[in-house]
Amino acid sequence: MRWGGLAGDGGGSAGEDESAGEDESAGEDESAGEDKSADENGANATLDPVRVAVRVGDRTLRDENRSVPANGSMTVTAAIDAASLGPGDHKIAVTVGEASATRTVTVEEARAATFAVSEIEVPKSVGYGETLTIAATVTNVGDVTGNQTVEIRYGTEATANRTVALDGGGEARLSVTFGDVRLDGGDHPVTVATANRTRERAVTLVHPSPYGKTTIRLFVDDGAVDRNVSGVVAGATSYWERNDERYLGYPVAYERVSEADRADVVLRFDSVERCGVEDGDARYFGCADLLVDEPRTPMTATVEPNISDAEMNATIIHELGHIQGLEHGEEPAGLMAPTSNLTTHRPVKIHLRAESGDVPRRVEDEVAEGLDYFAASEDIAGSDGFAWEFVDSAREAHVQITYDDRGDVCFADGGGSCTVDGEYYGQRDVRLEEMDDEVVAWHVGASFGSVLFDEVPPELTGEADRREREEWPG
Repeated sequence: MRWGGLAGDGGGSAGEDESAGEDESAGEDESAGEDKSADENGANATLDPVRVAVRVGDRTLRDENRSVPANGSMTVTAAIDAASLGPGDHKIAVTVGEASATRTVTVEEARAATFAVSEIEVPKSVGYGETLTIAATVTNVGDVTGNQTVEIRYGTEATANRTVALDGGGEARLSVTFGDVRLDGGDHPVTVATANRTRERAVTLVHPSPYGKTTIRLFVDDGAVDRNVSGVVAGATSYWERNDERYLGYPVAYERVSEADRADVVLRFDSVERCGVEDGDARYFGCADLLVDEPRTPMTATVEPNISDAEMNATIIHELGHIQGLEHGEEPAGLMAPTSNLTTHRPVKIHLRAESGDVPRRVEDEVAEGLDYFAASEDIAGSDGFAWEFVDSAREAHVQITYDDRGDVCFADGGGSCTVDGEYYGQRDVRLEEMDDEVVAWHVGASFGSVLFDEVPPELTGEADRREREEWPG
């Protein structure tokens, strides 16, 4: 603080760090008579010494005798650390001889460390699966040193924390890189937050899916099905979730919703009489909208309610493939084939049953031997080969095989084999009626060969004699 002469009472303010030096305009030991170059009544003449005191409250900053120049004007300087006074109003008193003056100075309270986010730098857009770098400038707008944890996040989940120490008025630039950004398409918030302030920007994520997002909301209308098929539906959606990048080129996750008007895709179970321009005389397991360019809201798939669980699973996978943009014949070729048959399922699920009682072990072995022949063959129609497994019920099966030691469905008299309708819509039942165990494998081979081979070998045709049938497959 600096005073020039004496004045009446006044007011002022000082910051916590305000201080002043002891620069004085006249020294304490000056003597007017020693300067021979000036007249005794000239500029170097002085008055008698006076007592000079400077006080702040009850604290004395300066108390000394001072020589007053002849012109009656001098400067008195005193310094004090404002922080030692504490916040509030303080009275400053200056006395020179019999004269005095006072002034009130206000010491403001130091501002606590307060961290503000002054700038965020992010790209306008980022591709799905790419990296996202976020840079931010954090400033301590307070007066004292402090440290805080700064939270940097994008979307609603990815978060990184950085601890920063800053002096009052200081700033720091932080940078965080998030790898493999996987969010739905659109604008997502990028937020930088301190304990005091939050700042936000938006970054656009470009998603490769035609739906613009990973999660597809699915509504299932299964009122026409006489059993619980939630597991079948879940198995079909899980197939695409496991193989999305391989066959679709973009990620997919299905979420079941309870309201159709919230759905991106509606899966309903109902009879399908016709599908697009396909042959109207065919029997249909399902039909679906084909995604071209952009999806409509909602996309719809219909599946026959009376097919077996095995066929239903494959049909839902097939129809969801259309809804995701795949056409007939595209990979996975078997599942996206226009017609469901033994070459489109892997494995083919087979229910072996007896018309009465249990299936004899010898008959079961013969059936397995016939099926294994096709599993080992390299001549199966299509590219995926043939695989099979036994299941416990017709509901789980693509195909039934029924053993009947006294049957007459195929022939009124005499044994043999034939293929008839199974328990479920579109399911085939291979009947083995009134035959010796030695020819069971051959009859299985003859029934399956016409479907699995483009050209049936002579030994599996009706031209084969008894000996050839007993020896097959050799």
